[in-house]
Amino acid sequence: MAPVNLPAYFGAAPQADVFFQPYTNGGKAIRTQVALTHHLISLLQEGEKEVIVAGRREQVDASQLLLLASTSSIMSEHSLQGRPMRSLLLFIAPSFLVDFCARHGLKSRGAAAELLPLPQDDFTRLFARSVALLGPSTLNADAAMRHTKAEELLLYLHAKHPAGFARFIAAAVRDRDALPLRSVVALHQDSNLTVPELAFLCHMSVSTFKRRFHEAFGMAPGRYLHARRMERARAMLERKLRPSEIYLDLGYESLAAFSTEFKKHFGVAPTAMR
Repeated sequence: MAPVNLPAYFGAAPQADVFFQPYTNGGKAIRTQVALTHHLISLLQEGEKEVIVAGRREQVDASQLLLLASTSSIMSEHSLQGRPMRSLLLFIAPSFLVDFCARHGLKSRGAAAELLPLPQDDFTRLFARSVALLGPSTLNADAAMRHTKAEELLLYLHAKHPAGFARFIAAAVRDRDALPLRSVVALHQDSNLTVPELAFLCHMSVSTFKRRFHEAFGMAPGRYLHARRMERARAMLERKLRPSEIYLDLGYESLAAFSTEFKKHFGVAPTAMR
C-alpha cells in the first residue's frame, strides 16, 4: 500500500503553514505508513496510538500527547472498549517552526528526539476543546487566528516541558544555520527596512544575504517583503482604516504609489478592499 501523505490527505494545501484536523478512526484497528511533510502534534482524546520511526517506537493514550517531526513513520491506531480513537491533529510547516524559534529565541538542547510523548493536562485538553468550539475549518481559513492558536500551544509546551521541547526542536529544526537570519527578518519584517539594511543587520553582503534568504525562505527577499507589506495593508483595511491613514506606515511616499502597488498585487483598489 502506498504511504499516506499528511496533511495533504486531509485536504491541506502544500504551502499550508499551520493546519488543524480533528480525526476519528471509526473504531477500527488501523496500521498505516505515513509520510509527513509537516511536523505533527497529536492530542489524543480517546483510544491508543502507536508510532514507529526509524530509531524509536512509542505508544500513547489519552493521558498523553505526541510530538512527531516531519519524517516517515508507521502509525497503528486502536479503540478502547469499542469506542473509536479520537484526536486533534495540529500540523506545523517546518518553516513556521523555524520562524517561531527565531521570534522567541528558542534553541535546541539535549539529544534530538523526533518522536516525543508528553503528558496531557487540563490546559492541553481545554486547548483541544477551544479548537473544536472555534471550528477547525474557521481556523484553517483565518491566518491570524490559526497562527495565534498554534503559537499558544507551542509556547505552553516550551514553558511546561522545556527540556523535552528543546529535544524535539533539535530534531525538527534541521536548518538551524538559518535561525540568526530568520530572527532578524522576523523582528524587522514590518519595519519597512530595505534589503541592504537587513543585510547590514545580518553582517552580510547584499549578495550573500539574498542567497541565504532564498535558501531559508524559498524566494527572493524583495518578493517576500513586498508580499508581507501587502498582507499588512489588507489587514489594516479590513480593520476599516482608510488608505490615506496607512500608506505612510507602510513605507510609501504617496497614496498614489501605495494604491498602484496594492491594485497590482490584489487586483482591486484599496478602497474596494476596505
